[in-house]
Amino acid sequence: MQVTGFLKNLKTAVKANSQYSQIENKMSEAVKQVTQNTIHPSDVAKAILEAVTSDTPDFRYVVGKDGTMIIEARKNMSDRVLIYLIHQVL
Repeated sequence: MQVTGFLKNLKTAVKANSQYSQIENKMSEAVKQVTQNTIHPSDVAKAILEAVTSDTPDFRYVVGKDGTMIIEARKNMSDRVLIYLIHQVL
């Protein structure tokens, strides 16, 4: 995984007592959680290759542990609940 310095640059751009600092803190935590669960691009490429070469492609290809968890959790909730949870994270 390539490190870009996004979080460091974000912290530098937002002053500690700024009206944006609470949003920055939430975004920073969300980005940290997402980056901890990243998958290698080659895994995504394999799923794409499977999709485009299959005689009977699936509607959705799930890649990675976090993708599997989201799909499983999604089966048991409404769109409204999903959107609410996304807003809570961000």
